[in-house]
Amino acid sequence: MYLARKTIEKDTYYSIRESFQDDGCWKSREIFDLGKDPSEFIVYPGGKGYYYDPAIEDALDEEGVPFELDEMDRIFWDFLDPEIQRVIVGFQKNWTRQSPARGTSEPAAGVHIFDKRRIHFLRCGQMDQRHLNRVPPRFFRGVWRRSRDEIEQLLTEQEHILKPRERAAYVYTVFNLQDFFSGPLYRQHPSVIEKETLDDYFIETLCTLNEDAELWAGLPDSNGLREYLIKYVIMYFDNDFPRPTFMEDYYRDFMNRHRRYIPPKKVQIKIEEAARLFGASWKTLKKMDRKALTRLYRQKAMEHHPDVGGDQKTFVKLTDYFQVLLSKK
Repeated sequence: MYLARKTIEKDTYYSIRESFQDDGCWKSREIFDLGKDPSEFIVYPGGKGYYYDPAIEDALDEEGVPFELDEMDRIFWDFLDPEIQRVIVGFQKNWTRQSPARGTSEPAAGVHIFDKRRIHFLRCGQMDQRHLNRVPPRFFRGVWRRSRDEIEQLLTEQEHILKPRERAAYVYTVFNLQDFFSGPLYRQHPSVIEKETLDDYFIETLCTLNEDAELWAGLPDSNGLREYLIKYVIMYFDNDFPRPTFMEDYYRDFMNRHRRYIPPKKVQIKIEEAARLFGASWKTLKKMDRKALTRLYRQKAMEHHPDVGGDQKTFVKLTDYFQVLLSKK
């Protein structure tokens, strides 16, 4: 069993649900409605004693579900009196508020890649997940043999640890948007990518996930966007990617680490070479404003920077041309 949350307008409603297997597919069902305030179902008779409203046990009996105090404590943990929480932890030293994973071996169906990406980021905070396939299966045992609804409820609770500045990067990572771009810098610094282009890939991936029958197995069909995905749309569009200063300081940083390089006092621009380096015609370069030219330079700088395998001379020439062109704007 688990605690489910559902937000309607500005109010959050709670209920006790259970995951169960039906014809090889994990599904969920509602056992008891807790309304807006689950604490109303906790009774404190005095001292350090407490018990749960007998109506809950009656509802479980009707559904053929055994009433276990430890499981109730996990479900109601956030609503228990802090003093009671300390008593529980002190009395059961090995107690954990997280429900234990079911089974000791990975289920035949495995764990969906979308779940793996989310769990890995929330536990490790890493944006580069190219080696995710090397992570041992037991790393993801927290979602073994659980219904889709229970998995989403668990991950939603864990996502509360994300700080505002981490949310956009989280979506970028778990939606695997970095695979649409080449180059190692894109994996760590999505802020350098053209926003409109990134938006298109985000929507494309969102639609693909929304229509993934394997991911939503055990749930009713949906005619629109799955409610579990709505939060990611909000995370993505309501939060900005951290803007690393190193991109703006590319040239300065390079010179600091290659001090024997002395920039020429005057750069004579070769029109054909400039067009080749920037990937745009000379006519286009002349028409660009400072913002557009700077954006194009950053894109090309990522391709040619020595730190990512680019050619040093090409990078220097590109930067020199950029400085001259920018001075004419």
